[in-house]
Amino acid sequence: MVFQKANAQQILIHERHFGESGRNPGQFRLPRHICALPDGNLCISDTVNQRLQVVTPEGEFVYSIGKAGAGPGELRGPSGVTCEGGFIYVVEGGNHRVQKLALADGAAAGRAGSHGSKKNGELWCPHGVAMSKGQVFVADYINGRVVVFDCSNMEHVRSFGARGSEPGQLEYPCGIAIKGEEVYVAEYGNHRISVFTKRGNFERTIGSEGKAPGQFFQPRGLLFVRGWLMVTEAKRVSVLSPPDGEVRQTIDLPNAGQLWGACKDESRAYVTDIRAGQAKVFVLNIVGTQFDEGSGNSAAAANAAAAKAAEAAAKLKEWKEARANQSKKDVHVEVS
Repeated sequence: MVFQKANAQQILIHERHFGESGRNPGQFRLPRHICALPDGNLCISDTVNQRLQVVTPEGEFVYSIGKAGAGPGELRGPSGVTCEGGFIYVVEGGNHRVQKLALADGAAAGRAGSHGSKKNGELWCPHGVAMSKGQVFVADYINGRVVVFDCSNMEHVRSFGARGSEPGQLEYPCGIAIKGEEVYVAEYGNHRISVFTKRGNFERTIGSEGKAPGQFFQPRGLLFVRGWLMVTEAKRVSVLSPPDGEVRQTIDLPNAGQLWGACKDESRAYVTDIRAGQAKVFVLNIVGTQFDEGSGNSAAAANAAAAKAAEAAAKLKEWKEARANQSKKDVHVEVS
């Protein structure tokens, strides 16, 4: 089933897919996450094959990075990937760490994390990753939190969240995306999106468990496309308006098995499908316009406007009362 908000322009349109299951170059086994590179190519975490594969937007193999192992530059269960400044940052579920690798040749340039749940910077089967202003944000899957590292020296900066289902807690955080000063986290276990500030202060949740538009069942990938929030589930992609999560569009991709990670370039969005024996990458054309945060079409915008109006009215009332009280005092002084 495809949902489209009445009288609303489409944001994404399914175009095609590429890739197949296998061990050879250009083939994948559990291609969990994906990121766009500065040269226009794509980097895909080929999880079971223990490597990263760089391919063109058409799916043609370019080169691979890494091999199985736990040493510098080696990979075990590569998952989330992101790129900045000539380096690839790859999260490894099997090695419980995040590595910084040179994009040109895959040479190890730094790493952070070790298996655990108590000390600062420890990780347990980390999953998604996102980059912002020299910091890398990692979805710490089993520990139910987000762990932040400095990209320059790979030192631990902060952690926030705790495992659970209450507001501000996380159950199997999977995908992660950043917009402005907010961090959006897809919770595979709680079937929702939780939003924090970059400093780790909890702000709100989006969605609940279910299959209706605006509800989620095991969300996993997050991506901002021209300001719209894109969420992947097993067989569909949803497009929401931030910050409240009003649904603009849902797309059921043909023959989708287990959709997972997502990334974008200037004109297309890419979504991985990890289903065994049918691994592939879906390509979606980005056709929608930029999300207008000042349009006032969302409930959040309306609520914000109402809150500002109420605040202004309260201040005006307070000012009038103060003036009235001052006038009474002035009269009392004159009479005295």
